[in-house]
Amino acid sequence: MASPLAAADALTPAASGGGVRAGYGVSLTDLSGFQNALSRAQAGGVAELNPQAVAAPSESMQALFKPLERLNAEAVSLHEHAEAAMATGNDMTPGEMVMLTVRAQEFLFHSQLTANVANRASDGLQQLFRQQA
Repeated sequence: MASPLAAADALTPAASGGGVRAGYGVSLTDLSGFQNALSRAQAGGVAELNPQAVAAPSESMQALFKPLERLNAEAVSLHEHAEAAMATGNDMTPGEMVMLTVRAQEFLFHSQLTANVANRASDGLQQLFRQQA
């Protein structure tokens, strides 16, 4: 079995004609596995590999990501507010600074709350699976 460094050396442009580069940690197993998968796909009559359509996310998955989307929208809103304050070129008034700080703290609170709920749900699921096992 060749070492990962030997595999990386084998794939340098000088050794392969200049077209392939491999990063640190690549192994011959990775390369042969990819080659075998590509060969199997081509042997099955597939001359060109095209992307496959995926099903739309279910309602439960959409509900799962809703808090994260809300956090993302809140972060975008906070960013736009800060950018608008910087774009005016004027110094922010103390009241504006306080309001921006309050909005940032509110965003932080919502982020921590969402992370806490996710961690509690994960702990509950792990406990359920342990009880089922």
